[in-house]
Amino acid sequence: MKQLKLLMTMVLAFAVTACATGPKISTGSVVKVEYKGTLKDGTVFDTTDGKAPLSFLMGSGQVLPKFEENVAKIGAGKTGKFTIKAADAYRAPDPEKVRTYPRNESFKDVELKEGIVLFANTKLPNGQVQQRPMKVIKLTDEEVTMDLNHPLAGQDLTFEVKVIDVTEPQSTASSEEAKTDEAA
Repeated sequence: MKQLKLLMTMVLAFAVTACATGPKISTGSVVKVEYKGTLKDGTVFDTTDGKAPLSFLMGSGQVLPKFEENVAKIGAGKTGKFTIKAADAYRAPDPEKVRTYPRNESFKDVELKEGIVLFANTKLPNGQVQQRPMKVIKLTDEEVTMDLNHPLAGQDLTFEVKVIDVTEPQSTASSEEAKTDEAA
């Protein structure tokens, strides 16, 4: 009877541990998180509050590498808080990214004001289109001066994150076995 009780206790402990740790977050995992991002002064720069959770493929470069690293440390089903230093986020503002352009036909249909942010579409080598923010910082009748630095350049970013769901990648062996089973 004692052996049966010990065995039942071990099985229960294993089951609880397996449930508590949840799926492992590794490269190729699809991760779904709720988060709030704040600056040092408490300003919220981004959040999923009132929106759908953020889903991303771990290791794909869809989010900052340090964001991925910290989410993996938090783990599935858990909540955590971390800060990404400016150097590991969008770096310090680069003076070379402040550029002056002639105010010509390129800006004909654009209502320009100092302080507004325009978005330029840039085609990446992989064919995807990325939007790049450009803030108008000075305006004359002849020229437009724009800051092409990321709006969060120079800022430490603090995140409160809840890992909602993790879908582990299927191993190649499991995928091949499934294909073989389907063919049979």
